[in-house]
Amino acid sequence: MQNQDDMPTATPVLGNPPRRSSKDSQLLFEQIETSSIPSLNFYFMLGMAAAIASFGLLSNSAPAIIGAMIVAPLMSPIVGFSFAAISGIHRLALRSMVSILTGMVLVVAIAFVCTLAVGLRVVGSEIVARTAPSTLDLFIALSSGAVAAFAHSRIGIANSIAGVAIAVALVPPLSVVGIGLALGENAVSAQAIALSDLHHQGNGMTMAGGAFLLFVTNILGILASAILVFGLQGYGNWRKPFAAAVVLMLGSFFVVDRLDRRLEIIFVEDLVKRFYVKTIDEERGIVTEDSYIWQVRGERVDGALVVSVVLLGLRENLGSLEASAETFRKMISTELGEEIVLTLEIIPIDVVHHEARPSGPSATPER
Repeated sequence: MQNQDDMPTATPVLGNPPRRSSKDSQLLFEQIETSSIPSLNFYFMLGMAAAIASFGLLSNSAPAIIGAMIVAPLMSPIVGFSFAAISGIHRLALRSMVSILTGMVLVVAIAFVCTLAVGLRVVGSEIVARTAPSTLDLFIALSSGAVAAFAHSRIGIANSIAGVAIAVALVPPLSVVGIGLALGENAVSAQAIALSDLHHQGNGMTMAGGAFLLFVTNILGILASAILVFGLQGYGNWRKPFAAAVVLMLGSFFVVDRLDRRLEIIFVEDLVKRFYVKTIDEERGIVTEDSYIWQVRGERVDGALVVSVVLLGLRENLGSLEASAETFRKMISTELGEEIVLTLEIIPIDVVHHEARPSGPSATPER
């Protein structure tokens, strides 16, 4: 137990926020310190969560992954580090950092071993979803960090922490890092498509890099908002949360650019799909309702925005689809305000309609 002088003290913030008594600060400190210590309980729960997440990702099982999010205790030391940063409790900050770093290594190692042990090489949608973070993920982390800090300081809503753990997943991205390192060049998508067609340049290392970027994004967002929330509630010196938040925001500058690029691609892919449906509904003759989008992929190549669309279309409509490509490209370019490069791949299909009816007089419907 620390001396009373080491305990965080409550001070006014931005006018008249609620003052925290030394008793409130003491109770919150003890609660956070207990959950942030790198103990056997912490490593056991985190290790089991990593195993559950790894097997869930490899089997593409969303329920298993959600279970791992709930079990994982990694959010607690992150919140503990936020509280220590604003309160100036160096021992708590050090313990929390040790828990975070060693926990990261443990999760990646377990995921690596599980992947090699199982021997699966197919990358499912649950893995792919955690390898291309965008600015939206940063917003989720900021919101979740605020809720986590608020829930820790309010005993009555402590049950919300499980929901926060699900909203901003920490263990699954780290598990994907271990899976990507284990797969290396041998990864194949669930649709037998090269990973280069799914934004990963065809190898597990870049897949692991994308997942680690998501984890770093979550960490920065949680720390920044948690520090601000603790400060606004009257814990610690009011200058510290804003100074720490500025430092974290400067650190996030290095990842925001890449997150913004990914968000741009998400917007472009969404726009292409919406315009495709719109042209069918308005019967402009550009595309027909007998053709379907199979895949849309956008990327920046030497500064130019390249949109690749894979269509399934009736064989007899191939000519009209090819002729309408330029018109569709101009529509998207006009909406975006810049010229794009549109590559269109059409997979011809033959649709056979067959209806089987029962034979015999009894099969004739009454009139």
